[in-house]
Amino acid sequence: MGRHHHAESAPSQRGVIAALVAGAVVIAGGAYALGKGTGSGSDGSGDTASGAGCTSAPLRVEVTPEVVDLVKAQLATATEANPCHRYEVTGLRSSSVASRIRQGRAPDAWIADSSVWLDQTTAGSTGSAVRADWVSGGSLAHSPVVLANPVQSKDRFSGQLTSWTDLVNKDGAIHLANPHLDTASRLAFLASRGDAPTTKDVEAGQRIILLSRFAATGAADLLAGVQDPTKSNTTRSEPFPLSEQALAAYAKTAPGTLVAVTPRSGTLSMDYPWVPAPNLSPALKETADAGFRALTSAGAVDAFTQAGFRTDDDAGGPTIDGAAPASVTAPTPMAAAARLDALRQWDVLKADARMLAIVDVSGSMTTVAKDTGGKTRAKVAQESLITAVQKLPDGSQVGGWIFSTDKGGKGKDWAPIAPVARLDEPEGQGTHREAIVGALNKFPSYISGDTGLYDTTAAAFDEMTKTYDAEYFNSVVIVTDGKNDDPGGGLSLDQLLAKIKKDHDPARPVRIITIGMGEADTKVLKTISAATGGTSYTANTSDDLLTVFVQALLAREPAQAP
Repeated sequence: MGRHHHAESAPSQRGVIAALVAGAVVIAGGAYALGKGTGSGSDGSGDTASGAGCTSAPLRVEVTPEVVDLVKAQLATATEANPCHRYEVTGLRSSSVASRIRQGRAPDAWIADSSVWLDQTTAGSTGSAVRADWVSGGSLAHSPVVLANPVQSKDRFSGQLTSWTDLVNKDGAIHLANPHLDTASRLAFLASRGDAPTTKDVEAGQRIILLSRFAATGAADLLAGVQDPTKSNTTRSEPFPLSEQALAAYAKTAPGTLVAVTPRSGTLSMDYPWVPAPNLSPALKETADAGFRALTSAGAVDAFTQAGFRTDDDAGGPTIDGAAPASVTAPTPMAAAARLDALRQWDVLKADARMLAIVDVSGSMTTVAKDTGGKTRAKVAQESLITAVQKLPDGSQVGGWIFSTDKGGKGKDWAPIAPVARLDEPEGQGTHREAIVGALNKFPSYISGDTGLYDTTAAAFDEMTKTYDAEYFNSVVIVTDGKNDDPGGGLSLDQLLAKIKKDHDPARPVRIITIGMGEADTKVLKTISAATGGTSYTANTSDDLLTVFVQALLAREPAQAP
């Protein structure tokens, strides 16, 4: 859309602002039939003006709430031009429409607030009614996602905003809403992923874990936390993602409260796509086409611009508290599959880790590891595990066992060095985290014996299965440098796998994650992990081991069998 002459009168913005601040999912009144002299209703009965003689029912259009009044006004012009082009418009947030489409309850046309919601309409669908692709027919308006910075808050953002990547992945004041419900936070989170949809960096993973724990349900909750500075100077509200248009609408009711901050590296924009349903009947398709023409007419462009939206060439944009709209750079968006991968990682990181780490202390761990400057495998494991434990979130539950042969007494190859407990839980004179670090600092004194891998794995899996906690991601993480070597006998590989498969409950999953060092039998380790949908890694240096340990914690979805 380009610029056009202003319309003689702009549509009322009360409905727009009310929808943003109240966060209504469905506009009061539900479906709204657009027509000229509707007579007996939307069934086509009555005179010609109400649709008598028309060959199809009204086009059912579900619309993101902030533009529902604008859409009704513009579609009314299409009905005026042809009474058979009738529309029933319902306000419904984009996440809800995407879900309804997947459930087979699709509208005839959809105006989402962002094209990224189209990712949700076919992924994983099973019914024939939802397998067809939903494709944008074109955008009606644009609004970049900005950081809404509370003017008076003690927690406001200070300084220049370089990128969403820095703000989301590193320390900095930001409060995200659930990206499965809120579009502005969804776009900010996706922009923060950069070129890689998922992260293997421990600091970034820790940060996402924290943000996901305290995510708001939507923009309405975030706006409700911002106080009018004329009434209080003690407000505590962190900055949060919001569309520029929404911030401008809010500023009209509470001027001087929020300032829009735009990342210098660019930001994604809401693009309000017109999305007709696949396989419309010819009559409904004709009505849909007429509706799209009305919504992209010169008058419609003017109406959207006056309401605070930008055109597709970035023209327009609202003035907020006297400040002109900033110039916006659009980053290259990720592909749909990558966007879904990013959101899946958000989901899996929401759950705190509940982990039992099983560490090999057999005699071979005194072997010097390659490319480590003379460090033994034991030293590499010790350093990496201490670093990982120090960086895990407080809410994580972590415990540790050591194993070789007879560590827990004759015939028992393992011995606990720390129970599974929250890292911030008081223990002794400090915390459980400090107690684990203290136990790991004694690592050299544990080294001796052979490698009782299979019996130890079975015992650890059994322990975590019996104590399973649905509020956590439950796992057993095994670090070993050798093959199973148990002079006392014990389980065979076939017996171990049979036991794991028998006890594994997909409804209460405990993943076994294996990390092999040195001469570890990687094929066997992969087989053990795959039996529970876990993952297997190889590492030999401190950096490698720390990296794969973090990967093991962050890659929480079931792995594909080798």
